[in-house]
Amino acid sequence: MITCSQCHERNLEGELFCTECGAQLTPNVAEQLHTAFIDTGRTRAMSLGATSPQAEAARAPSAAPTGLKPGQLALLIGGAAQALILEGRAEYVLGREGQEQVVPDVNLNAYGAREKGVSRVHAALRRDRNQVLLIDLGSTNGTRLNDRSLTAHQAVKVENGDEIRLGKLLLKISFVL
Repeated sequence: MITCSQCHERNLEGELFCTECGAQLTPNVAEQLHTAFIDTGRTRAMSLGATSPQAEAARAPSAAPTGLKPGQLALLIGGAAQALILEGRAEYVLGREGQEQVVPDVNLNAYGAREKGVSRVHAALRRDRNQVLLIDLGSTNGTRLNDRSLTAHQAVKVENGDEIRLGKLLLKISFVL
């Protein structure tokens, strides 16, 4: 839990702003981006070499990480200097941690998921034979693949380099099958 320095409200780890007063929470955003996913054991971060927190915040997903191994998926999230590398599972649920103790496989809280309309259980990425599929899990604010809205619970094939929007959160996917 992170305690707000302004109103002393207790907020969940990974939240960027206080749920009570809206003040920015510490540690700062850059620290959260570098450590947010290391603790799960299911994902790890790969640095893309941003130079400052200001440069990181302005950065949109662009360059795919190099050095991916077969079976790895990389998610480059808008505003982040690191790609999330997912490996070892056939399916990953993307979303955000909430008060109800629902913990998705990939917790996007550190990327402003709540403010950008990401549901607690928003979408799933599934490796199926020689393809990657994206499935909206009935999210409130929808999932888009390359600006095309997905129908809930229907799998759609994802290509290497595609852009995914969970609510207003932009991700770019890279993978090696």
